[in-house]
Amino acid sequence: MLNRIDFVWSTIKGYSSLYPLYNYMKTNGLNVTINKVYKLGLRNRKLVKNLSKLIIIAYDQPLVRLEKSGWEGEFIYIEHGLSPMKYYTYKYDFFHRATLLFYPGEVFKRKMEKINPNFKNGLLGGYPKIDSLLEIKINKTELCLKYNIDELKPIILFAPSWGGKRNKNAGIHNARYLQNIKNLIIIPHSADYQLAKKYKAIVPKEGSINDFLQLSDIIISDVSSVLAEASIIGKKVIQLILSTYPGCFPEKDKRKDGIWVAEEIIKYEEENTNRIERPFKIPYLDEDWDFGNSSKPENVEKTIESTVNSINELRPLQQKWKEQSCYKPDGKTSERMTKMITQFIETGERIQVI
Repeated sequence: MLNRIDFVWSTIKGYSSLYPLYNYMKTNGLNVTINKVYKLGLRNRKLVKNLSKLIIIAYDQPLVRLEKSGWEGEFIYIEHGLSPMKYYTYKYDFFHRATLLFYPGEVFKRKMEKINPNFKNGLLGGYPKIDSLLEIKINKTELCLKYNIDELKPIILFAPSWGGKRNKNAGIHNARYLQNIKNLIIIPHSADYQLAKKYKAIVPKEGSINDFLQLSDIIISDVSSVLAEASIIGKKVIQLILSTYPGCFPEKDKRKDGIWVAEEIIKYEEENTNRIERPFKIPYLDEDWDFGNSSKPENVEKTIESTVNSINELRPLQQKWKEQSCYKPDGKTSERMTKMITQFIETGERIQVI
């Protein structure tokens, strides 16, 4: 019987994805820790001396650093978002080495089945961060006063995916099309926090934007997990149509090591992904992660105007991807994951908890 489970992280995004599950386990009496893994090897070597033989990660960077520092063990992987659009999801070998991997939703399971039909270590888990999103209570008046927002008018949130440091037309840089929008809140992806001041964006505490998702009426994004998160709590979304999205085909991957997917498959996806014809095509699948209300950045003001009239309406495509991207968003994700993890530790069996 394992005495302790250690959560490890190295990015704000990873921490915010893991913390709700860690906190649930700790609150319910399990012996767990949560540790930051650093770039410097000395700190990591000290950590490795006391690290358990089973860790939980939401990103491979801490895993790589720990293994370089001498750690040997098994890991459980929890996806750090709800967007299946990134080409790197299940592309690298570490996904396929996971002793237990949780799919956020059915579309992720289909993606793995397409890439690796022999993979047997996956279970539907959901996204622990959703528990916090559903539970949180906000003081709308207080928040509006703090951020100079008119609570009687529709509140617009722009929360794009990463990519601002790589591409001037991606991510946070599309805030330039929103400068005339009233009641606007801008929050960058954690990877683009350095660009926040340029666009008068807000950097949320501990990487969580849950307060702002609850506060806002319309959420604008691109291929970010935020689209699914907003849909889960019934918020209207506008999806930006861009010619390319960082981390998505046909963009070529800068990472060259640890590729699991066959070269010919990657080449096919690079050459046959046409963002003009199908801006939201999911890698490796003949499906489109299209929420049904999209706009080019230069037309977003008009799209906001038309969207205001249907704020409380989730159209069929938005409802579809809300359900497909996140398994059972009912506030019990961490509870189910804990049952599956403890069951695996005790019996070695990977049994789906419904």
